[in-house]
Amino acid sequence: MDLALIESGATAVERLRHSVELRRQADIDEVRAIAELAAEHSWTTTDEFDVIGERAVRLGADGCRLVGEFLPLEVAAIKGISVNAATWLIRDVLNLEARHPVLWDAVRAGHVAPFRAFQLAQLAAHYELTREQALTVDSGLAGKFGRIAWPRLMRLARGLIAIVAADKIEAAAKAAREARFMRSAPVEDQPIVTELWARLDTADAQQLEATVAALAKILAAEGDSESLDVRRAKALGILATPDKAAALLTGDATTAKKYRPRANVVLHLSEEAVTGTSVGVARCETMGPITMNQLAELFGTHHITITPVVRTGGDEPAVDSYEIPERIRKAVRLRDVCEVFPYSARSARRLDLDHTIPFVPGVPVQTRPGNLGPLTRGVHRAKTADRWRLRQPRPGIFWWRSSTGQRYRVGPSGTDDLHGWSPLERKVAWHLDSS
Repeated sequence: MDLALIESGATAVERLRHSVELRRQADIDEVRAIAELAAEHSWTTTDEFDVIGERAVRLGADGCRLVGEFLPLEVAAIKGISVNAATWLIRDVLNLEARHPVLWDAVRAGHVAPFRAFQLAQLAAHYELTREQALTVDSGLAGKFGRIAWPRLMRLARGLIAIVAADKIEAAAKAAREARFMRSAPVEDQPIVTELWARLDTADAQQLEATVAALAKILAAEGDSESLDVRRAKALGILATPDKAAALLTGDATTAKKYRPRANVVLHLSEEAVTGTSVGVARCETMGPITMNQLAELFGTHHITITPVVRTGGDEPAVDSYEIPERIRKAVRLRDVCEVFPYSARSARRLDLDHTIPFVPGVPVQTRPGNLGPLTRGVHRAKTADRWRLRQPRPGIFWWRSSTGQRYRVGPSGTDDLHGWSPLERKVAWHLDSS
């Protein structure tokens, strides 16, 4: 596309406009295709289903059609996204189509970007609006889609929701308070720093803000020349040692220096890292890879529990039982660090191990690493219902075929979408994997 435009003498501005238009049209085509796919997989409340086969699920809010539970698997594999992300995408499309017809028309006409429209649909679903209430909000905004700034439109939408569903606004506020939390997780590519998220009572948050500000000011007075943001982060960390925080806040800096936090961290170290024969890298399941220098920087004053590395050299001996011995579980989870469904990023450690060839009582040596792989319950159900078929030509290599004939290969290096591969290329790849 760009090459043809360049050769035709199109300016950079013209090429930019052309690219924007192509992307806009592609987004429209995608949401229309998902809506049509959902219609093809729709169910009614009178349809029959059993506990083994596919079931009907309601992904959207009130007024949306039921769809087959395995539809997100198809969308996830085609788009190369997680099953959760595909589920949310289908949900948003269903909500737009059934509950916001004016906005849906604006999306299909290219006046509103789908991701913007999804924000409004999610807002209405968050407050659990009925279909009739959602339609009222939708009609109240008619004529404004694509004509006023989106933040302004969202403010109008919140005002309309407050009018048509004041009780649900209050209920949502109560639910938000009941959903208070505090979570932390290391930054993915920089494990020496951690991000913190929390939802607090407003009064508590204000008090926390005041205490953090006071500690940050004290740190500056004590000679800390870091930026205000860094000092605030340090202040929050100091609160993890209450005695130290109390000493600083009461002006006793000498006593504060005596306090040191303590932590137990489980690390996996290679033999080379322990003996110092190569550049050492430790692995922590909560932080990811970390160099030995970073380890010293982080935990130089802490107690560290070291877990020996379990090597995954050979196939563990098989057993005849359906139950999976711990040694085989460990070998499979070290081999398959993530779920073996196409493009999945779910950690294998919290997933069930599934028999690739279903277990048959009385048949020997079925439970072995070469016949096991970690799967989520939803993917396992799709496989059991024969909507998705799976083969494992050798341990750790998984070939998938969806109900619509899409093929994928999953291995240690990731997922290969085999849609564009010729039959000969697939046959050669299968032969190599099987040998």
